[in-house]
Amino acid sequence: MEKTPINHNRLQRKEGHDYASACIYLITVTTMERKRLLGTLVGGSPEEADIEPTPLGLYVAQAFRTMAAETTKKTGSRVQVLHYKIMPDHFHGMLYVRDPLPKGWSLGRLIATWKSDCTHAYWRENTEKDSLFSAGFNDKILFHKGQKEAWINYLDDNPRRLWLKVHYPDRLRKIYDFKAGKQGHPYTAVGNTFLVKYPERLQVRCHRNLTEEQIQAEVEMYLKEARRGAVLVSPFISPAEKAVYEAAYKERLRMIHIVNRGLDGKFIYPSGRDLTGCTEGFMLVLAPYADYSQETAAARITRSQCLDMNGYAADIASITLTEHATQRKTRK
Repeated sequence: MEKTPINHNRLQRKEGHDYASACIYLITVTTMERKRLLGTLVGGSPEEADIEPTPLGLYVAQAFRTMAAETTKKTGSRVQVLHYKIMPDHFHGMLYVRDPLPKGWSLGRLIATWKSDCTHAYWRENTEKDSLFSAGFNDKILFHKGQKEAWINYLDDNPRRLWLKVHYPDRLRKIYDFKAGKQGHPYTAVGNTFLVKYPERLQVRCHRNLTEEQIQAEVEMYLKEARRGAVLVSPFISPAEKAVYEAAYKERLRMIHIVNRGLDGKFIYPSGRDLTGCTEGFMLVLAPYADYSQETAAARITRSQCLDMNGYAADIASITLTEHATQRKTRK
């Protein structure tokens, strides 16, 4: 009997990080049971897509700004709202803690106070005393140059993506001549094409000759970043890369799988778990080669193809493990 997939909640805090320190944080909270209490999707096309906030949604946004202002007033540490986005069942807020918070204060305290305020506002309009938001919150710490702008653009694009998901639910529609990466290479694409626009896309590349212990270390390293939200990009060829795929798939973590088979044939689609991953929305399959081409006709993948496909993955990726390792070392 197949085990139920792990649905990772992505609510862990960043290990070793001081949450009273000065940082830019991207906060995400979801409504209880993902009820659409904060807004309604409107617009007749993807370009016109927008979210019309409910009175409660407007209150949530105003309370977020008030929380920042009140924290500044009470602590003397400057806390600024850089951006926010109201969605029907969740809220994104970008918070800039410009000065270290005093003893007894932390990001968790700020968010807990804000969430409590919003829940009490929800209670004033409802007889049931359920919490407005699900437990906890997701935070992403923005370190890189340009990361803030990338995330603001991504958040502002949320209504368009939601519109497409609502109106075009079939995730198995093939897209021919789909351009992706810095070089704009054409692929045949099947699955969640939004993944190529996600701000953090991490190439998975592991040496072929690793011990089982080393492979497990690689798996844990990549899973850690994927659980934090990074999209894993790879042809997943080497034993270690395949192990990363297996582990990420079990947790339904987001992946872009570059395959060495053509998908442009009329009745050819991703096979096995790739197909399931596409239908469930956490995977994008990209085929850089045409069906019946020299590359796809080969009985076994060649070293040249391996290098070629890893090159495509590197072109699509936006971050590297080296950058993440540097961040972790800096924070220690």
